[in-house]
Parts: sequence; C-alpha cells; structure tokens
Amino acid sequence: MRHRFTIIGTLAAAVVCLSGCRIGRPDVATDVSGDPLILAVGPEVPIQAPRMYRCERASKPPMLDGTFADGPWAKAQWTEDFVVVRRRGPAISVRTRAKLLWDDGNLYCAVELLEPESVAQAGLPPVRHDVELLVADDPQVGGYQIELVGMGTIVDAWFDGKGSPRGGFQKWDAKGLRTTVRKSGDGATMRWTAGFALPWSTLATAGKDPRVDLSQGVAPQPGAIWRVDMGRTTWRPLAQSDDAPPEPTAFEHAAWQPPAEPSEPRGWGVLEFAP
Repeated sequence: MRHRFTIIGTLAAAVVCLSGCRIGRPDVATDVSGDPLILAVGPEVPIQAPRMYRCERASKPPMLDGTFADGPWAKAQWTEDFVVVRRRGPAISVRTRAKLLWDDGNLYCAVELLEPESVAQAGLPPVRHDVELLVADDPQVGGYQIELVGMGTIVDAWFDGKGSPRGGFQKWDAKGLRTTVRKSGDGATMRWTAGFALPWSTLATAGKDPRVDLSQGVAPQPGAIWRVDMGRTTWRPLAQSDDAPPEPTAFEHAAWQPPAEPSEPRGWGVLEFAP
C-alpha cells in the first residue's frame, strides 16, 4: 500500500491514506481547489495547442544516475520549462524541465529541478518537492499517475479519463517501477533530479481495465502517439511571529502541459515514439 502526504499548515501535516496504494522508497543519494488562497497564475498558464515531445529510442538501457547527459540520454532533448498552474503565497523560484527515452522494456523519464540554495530555518520543516509522471496510451480510456511525494514516497494510481475522483483507482500498481533521486549543489543553486523507469508490462493495454490489476502492456510501435505529462509541486513552510496569525504553507504547482490533471488525460501533452 502506498500513501500520499500533503502539508496543509506551517508546522503541521495531514496524512491522507490512499487505500490500495503501496509504499516504496526510491534510491536516494546525497550527491481548483476550494482554497481561496490558491491562485491561478494567469500570464503563465495559457497554452492553447498541446505541447509535443519526440521520444527518442534508447540504443541500450539508460542509466538513472542523476546526470542524464551521457549515453542514450545525450540524444534526448529537454522539454520546455514547466509552467506554473497554481500558487499560494509568494512565488517559489524553481525551474523544472524533463526528458524522456524509450526501449522495448521501459519508458524512461528524467525530471530536473533547479532552485536557489536556501538555509533551513529552525523549527520549520524543510522545503518539499513532489514530482509526477502521467502516461496514457489511449486518453479516452484513462491514464496512469506515478508520483514521488517529497522526492521519496511512491504513489501510483489509474484514472478512467471520465472525471473520476482525484484519488483515482489504487488497485493498479506500477510493478517493476524503478526510481532514483539525486541532489547536488554548487553553493548558489540546488539541483534535484528524479528518474523513472516504467515497464510497459505494468500498463494494461487500451480497452483493458487496470482496476482489476491487469499487467498486459506491451511496448508502443515506432511512430505511435501517446499522451504524457510531468508535474512538480513545491511546498515551502513560512515563518511566523508570535503576535501574528499562522501563515499557510506556500504552495506552487507547475506542469509541462498545464494543467496536468491526472483525471484528464485528454489534456496532457503529446508524446511521439521515434524509431
């Protein structure tokens, strides 16, 4: 069973358990809403035509080593920067982008976050980043969500593409999924990378229902068109004074193809599989 964690206050966290999910930990190395405080960021959101990404075929399994620059990764292009969709509180300066590869066994995704290095404040939880990968071979049928909450806890779910509840259906598990997280800094900028290797075999083919936990997926054919999106959510606790009311946690959600809603795979970006 995997769980989702959501921070709702400066010094407190509410834990929302998704029954049927599994808990997993990636390999970690050191090297809307009814909330009136959540604001859509108008100038950054309008993207009318879907973004498109040509997913190169890997000549050999790429390394999930955090650099994402050598070997097969060298021919994979970075996406456009993610676009801020929702924000609460002051702007959170985190540049986010991704790149993808594929082979007969897996879809590979690397997400990079760059932020100014900050000093932890006593008594406050650290800044938390959540990163998600959304995949759909047939957006009319539904799509899959894999999320690293706090760059650590793995959450997976399937959405039927028909406006299903935000929690989705947790019967589906991403069997064989591999993830990595790397962190490094140069004194001015902190760089986080999250890597995913998602086996095709864990994705039920279009027309099947992952709610019964089928695992019959096969690799796409060269030239196939799927839907995909990547998202990043950052939570930054805000300091407060003794004579002031508690400040809410600053929140920012950004996506490659806004709005990156798991329950709306028809609104995701377009992924073309290169030969």
